Amino acid sequence: MICRHGWDAGVLFEETRKTLFCSDLFHHFGNVEAVTTSDLIGPTRQAMQQMKQGPLAGYMPYTRQTEGVLRSLAALKPETLAVMHGSSYSGQADRLLTELAGVIKENFDQA
Repeated sequence: MICRHGWDAGVLFEETRKTLFCSDLFHHFGNVEAVTTSDLIGPTRQAMQQMKQGPLAGYMPYTRQTEGVLRSLAALKPETLAVMHGSSYSGQADRLLTELAGVIKENFDQA
């Protein structure tokens, strides 16, 4: 088991089943399936934009290390993303983690 920290509750990678317990990464709203093979980037981007309109704007940290952290998680080649708030994802998750770096930057980079 590998622990990676950097977000609110951190993330955990379970190596046997290649599951990344990814805390608030990929959070999204609505009445969603428990597990999906559909892309999570769109719903995650929408949730971030929705949250920016309320009192929790700026709730996710973005630093110059964010992209590197997400790339290191992608390098683990997870096959399941255990999402805390929304559908979990089953499939090749490395691409989603790499794309998420851009979505987080788009929504939270204050530079």
